[in-house]
Amino acid sequence: MSTPRTEVERDLVLERKETVAEGVVLLTLHDPEGRPLPEWEPGAHIDLMLKPDLVRQYSLCGNPGDRSRLEVAVLREPESRGGSSYVHDVLAEGESVRIRGPRNNFPLEKAKRYLFIAGGIGITPMLPMIAAVDARGADWSLVYGGRTRASMAFREDLQRSYGERVSLRPQDEYGLLDLPSLLRKPQRRTAV
Repeated sequence: MSTPRTEVERDLVLERKETVAEGVVLLTLHDPEGRPLPEWEPGAHIDLMLKPDLVRQYSLCGNPGDRSRLEVAVLREPESRGGSSYVHDVLAEGESVRIRGPRNNFPLEKAKRYLFIAGGIGITPMLPMIAAVDARGADWSLVYGGRTRASMAFREDLQRSYGERVSLRPQDEYGLLDLPSLLRKPQRRTAV
């Protein structure tokens, strides 16, 4: 019988907090002593232990090969139960933040082709996935929807880095994503 894996907890420092879209901040965390951070794979997330009774999970959206920092993006939720409002309104650069993880309940599957479909802040776990499949030379495309163009985090970086592989579909310009059309004729050996 295998022993259950102990969750890694450690205190990091909020190195940088920057607005990356309307209502979205990117948090960059590093170890205060410069120690390497835990290894992780695309799709992983961490818990931010903001206060003893306030723990929230956020997808890692940086580079898994860079063990000097972890990055998560946080959407301000209008009906926040405390997590996103704390991150946006209270958490400041230079502060200590306790994290737990990383864990991966959304691993990147191996496939010949990929169709990534993201809505709003759901783009975050896909960023390292897209970078990984692109580096492998896999065939892929991304359809990315959001309420407005201004609310779509990382849209400019995605278009600059990947060009026509990225299709932005803000709801105020195109309506809701047409999932029935996107998924109507599945291609063989394509992960969605």
